[in-house]
Amino acid sequence: MKDLHIHIERGEYEKAWIDKFVDRAVKMNIDEINLLEHTIRIREFHPCFAEAEKYSLYQKKWVSEKCKTAHTLDEYKRLIDLIKSSNYPVKINFGLEVCWFEQHEDYIRKIINDCDFDYVLGSVHWVDNWTFNQRKYQWMNKDVNKIYKRYYEMSNTLISSGIFDIIAHPDLIRCHNLFPDYDLTETYESLCENAKQNGVMLEMNTSKGLGVNPEFLAVAKNVGVSFSTGSDAHRPEDVGRGIKEVEKLIK
Repeated sequence: MKDLHIHIERGEYEKAWIDKFVDRAVKMNIDEINLLEHTIRIREFHPCFAEAEKYSLYQKKWVSEKCKTAHTLDEYKRLIDLIKSSNYPVKINFGLEVCWFEQHEDYIRKIINDCDFDYVLGSVHWVDNWTFNQRKYQWMNKDVNKIYKRYYEMSNTLISSGIFDIIAHPDLIRCHNLFPDYDLTETYESLCENAKQNGVMLEMNTSKGLGVNPEFLAVAKNVGVSFSTGSDAHRPEDVGRGIKEVEKLIK
């Protein structure tokens, strides 16, 4: 079993911290893990957040706070070299979860191409520079249909960019249980066909359940996409969460 979505942001770049994730993976019978950072945690990616930072006072404070503890790519690479030079009972990969900003596609591509990551995940956390998933009240006076349509447009440009191996939590837009008044079947079909054509895996993320919603999963299986599994763990004790169960759903 694989857990390809594990964040290490709450600890230092030290072997002892990584060991905790590995120990948990072994206990959960996970054979392969992918450790990563959000791009807000990497200084070289901070220019990508410029428009989002200006969007509102809330977002300005959020970006500013996250930037205070950010690392450089070189620091991250040194940790990767340290861990990959050691022997572990599970296969350890390293990557990034990249916040997708369409206007910075070329910039993102250049950084990723200059690195040697095992798995690069792309995520739509911001719809046209607006953070939709952090606070439900931020949806007040928003056009839900318009947001959904734009979210999936951005998801498709993410997939088509050729930058990413995995599209992470592809129905995160449902996080606050706000839904459009139109049927999403064709939207799911279009995204899955795009993912299959571009060789991008669809993530079954277990942070808030067992992957994508049943309707989305049925379409994805019918189209024949490849899946990845990830706990979205931000602490060692969450590694492997729900992976066994979600593997059964995929099969």
